[in-house]
Amino acid sequence: MPEAPVTLLDACAVVSLYATRQISEILRVVEGKVAVADIVATEAQFVFRGGSGDDAKERDLIDLRPLLDDGILSILSTDVEDELLTFINLTQVFSRQGRGGQGEAMTAALAIHRQCIVVTDDRKATRILNERGVLLRTTLELIRAWADQGAVGADVLSAALFNLREHGTYEPPRSHPLRGWWEAALGLR
Repeated sequence: MPEAPVTLLDACAVVSLYATRQISEILRVVEGKVAVADIVATEAQFVFRGGSGDDAKERDLIDLRPLLDDGILSILSTDVEDELLTFINLTQVFSRQGRGGQGEAMTAALAIHRQCIVVTDDRKATRILNERGVLLRTTLELIRAWADQGAVGADVLSAALFNLREHGTYEPPRSHPLRGWWEAALGLR
């Protein structure tokens, strides 16, 4: 049986998954290895404290070290010329889209050359990666897989999605295929 492709998280996916307070458990159900580009590991720096208090917009640092130490997550980097040239090209594409995009560009370059799956919730990144034939998943797809495979209780799932909204300031667009699932799990329907 062939080895599962590496799943690469972009910066917005790292922030969102970390915000759930269940990132370790969620990543454990992903088939194959899970990684981030070295640039993403430095870009994804914080989640918000959340809530309704004066400190709601204060930042809590993201610490990936426990995930790296446990082997749940790894960091990929490159010094391969083809990957670096693709990275430079994609950095220009992302910057034309009004974004800095170095993390997205490196994630995309690694995915293109190493046939990785990319987890992103960014619309522009999704469009650019789709144009290049990269397989994509969303944060909610990973959370749903965790909920389905991990026998997660409704209260734990609801808390994770609440945390995602509060600490990661994420809410799926109305067009997201899992929007109804999100609303039901949060008790919004």
